[in-house]
Amino acid sequence: MSYERPESSLRSTREGDPSVEFQIDAFVMQLGETVDALQDAEAAGHVLELAALGSALVARCRELGYESLSLVARQLVEACAERSPVAAHKAVVDFTELSKRVRRGHRSAAG
Repeated sequence: MSYERPESSLRSTREGDPSVEFQIDAFVMQLGETVDALQDAEAAGHVLELAALGSALVARCRELGYESLSLVARQLVEACAERSPVAAHKAVVDFTELSKRVRRGHRSAAG
């Protein structure tokens, strides 16, 4: 039986910036709901809703210093535009995994 170490935590590049500190806290605290909304829209085949959710995340993630989340959200938007359910599913899975790493790395999670 092999043991896989969990991926390292993912931290905001803007961590410690007082101008976005509370916004980062709120974003991370709502990541579970965000992931649920993405998964629900994808499971229901609601491509337009999925694209809208992804579009909103692209700029927001970048603004808050989560470039890798932003890139995956952009991949999701592109997959929806191309009507590629396989690529959209992969992007939702990738976003879900990255969000776990963000939540693990967020300072409020250490307690």
